[in-house]
Amino acid sequence: MLHPQTNGLVMLGRADGVLNPSGVRFGSSEIYSIIETYFSREVADSIVVGQRRPRDLDESVVLFLLMMPGQKFTPRLVARVKEAIAKGLSKRHVPRYVFETYDIPTTINFKKVELPVKQILCGKKVVPSSTLRNPKSLEFYYRFVDIENVAAEGRARL
Repeated sequence: MLHPQTNGLVMLGRADGVLNPSGVRFGSSEIYSIIETYFSREVADSIVVGQRRPRDLDESVVLFLLMMPGQKFTPRLVARVKEAIAKGLSKRHVPRYVFETYDIPTTINFKKVELPVKQILCGKKVVPSSTLRNPKSLEFYYRFVDIENVAAEGRARL
């Protein structure tokens, strides 16, 4: 849209990576910033998505961490990550679930691909795009449709 006073362009749109738990809207980049700032020696990469299945009353934020070689995914790490997010952003930004992942889907240009992971966690079947560098990585995320069961196990087995 053209701004009536400045004649500048205002871009309107919606980002797929917007998380919205309990009406608090924020971008996935806010979570990534905390992970990159405070956990770069332990966490190689991360992906965060919202999960809202037809039976859910609200969206849950789910964070997956790809560990650096030689680093362990532990309950203490999860607690530290949640604490850092609460301090750096707010308690309402803290993911409901944090799991380890073995791979994060990316495009051939190494851009994280959140939307298919979100769709999978929400119970949809996804046909991998030809632009995915690692389409088989999506298979891992199907186990999280019934996330309560995975969480009850203590952690996801890779």
